[in-house]
Amino acid sequence: MHRISALTFCCISFMVAAVRADEPTQVSDVMVREAVTRSLPFLEKEGVAWMNDHGCMSCHHVPFLLWTHRTAQIHGLPVDVKKLEAWDEWTRKDSLSHRNLFRLQNYDLGKVDPLNLPDAVKLKLAPLIERPFKTETEFLVQLTSVLTDDEMKSYQSIVLKTAERTPYNVDRAGGGLDVLGQLLIGNQGTDSVLAQSGFRDGVIELMNEIQLEDGSWTPGNQLATMRRWSLPTANQTTTIWAMLALSAYELPGSKSSAPIAKAIAYQRQQPSDPDNREWVATQLLFDRFFGSANEVALRYQQMLDARNSDGGWGWEAGAPSDAFTTGLAIYALAKTRENSDSAVVRDARAFLIASQNSDGSWLTPSRNITKTTDPERLKVRDEIYHYWGTAWAALGLMETLDKLGH
Repeated sequence: MHRISALTFCCISFMVAAVRADEPTQVSDVMVREAVTRSLPFLEKEGVAWMNDHGCMSCHHVPFLLWTHRTAQIHGLPVDVKKLEAWDEWTRKDSLSHRNLFRLQNYDLGKVDPLNLPDAVKLKLAPLIERPFKTETEFLVQLTSVLTDDEMKSYQSIVLKTAERTPYNVDRAGGGLDVLGQLLIGNQGTDSVLAQSGFRDGVIELMNEIQLEDGSWTPGNQLATMRRWSLPTANQTTTIWAMLALSAYELPGSKSSAPIAKAIAYQRQQPSDPDNREWVATQLLFDRFFGSANEVALRYQQMLDARNSDGGWGWEAGAPSDAFTTGLAIYALAKTRENSDSAVVRDARAFLIASQNSDGSWLTPSRNITKTTDPERLKVRDEIYHYWGTAWAALGLMETLDKLGH
């Protein structure tokens, strides 16, 4: 991990001030394109490493690898199309492999009392450990091959309950709700295999299936465990992103499908959390699609008022500016309005351009955001937020291209 020294920080602060003091053209689209282009090799290197080392998409690496590169491609930045297509196909296969109704794990078996499931029976289940099964029939066929008839009568229901993946389980939900929504949003309008009906429709079906009765979606690790957030705020933000993903594939003029209508009704009953800047940015995107002009104007002004003096945003009131929140903020602002509040976006772009690392990445210290104080966990999360923040900085900067009138 890179560490910014006090001297470097002072230099960065001076650069931000200098850029902001100069003419607006100093923060040009050319500079933005150059900054994003520098970030792509880092996003590729670390994103592919995550694929190879962890063998999973995760909500903070692979979807953002694809989202940033697809967006860069749309804006004419240099992207290796063959590599991108290969990543898409890897992601498609990985998501499809995680749509399983049953999978036995040693961890789950360890939680079952031996009085309910004898150790001798657990040993017999060893050949089935970690094997995925998409249907109960498939699983029972294999179960009967390792247990006797008497054991099936006594323990079948316990084994089924232990092996069943819940609707929100990553192994059943195609990689998880956060992943599914990001794949829809990040590939909208592209020729990616992930945007084609064969894959896309299955994703939408999964998302609709795991929606709760009250219209919300339960947050996964992205918001529930990796942020220092309240559960109501995590629930709302997760629900908004799910709505945005589904509405991206609604027919023009139609945003009234049953799942979206239920989610809108849920969202309108929830309390505000204006001190959480990520919530405000996400709520602004919600108001843009589903709110009134007055609601959009109110939320837009909240975003402007939440800025720090350096032109960036921190995740909560009083928090220092970071690349993650600043990227998300200008993404939401630029999505909502074009050719307005140019000075605000220029200041944010200046903050990001001046604070970019030499390898093209942006640091986002996890200790400012996450719940944990454990040094080892912080080390892991620093790696995650380093990537995650870089992706959002790149996405936010690209969203501002051609929107400042120069």
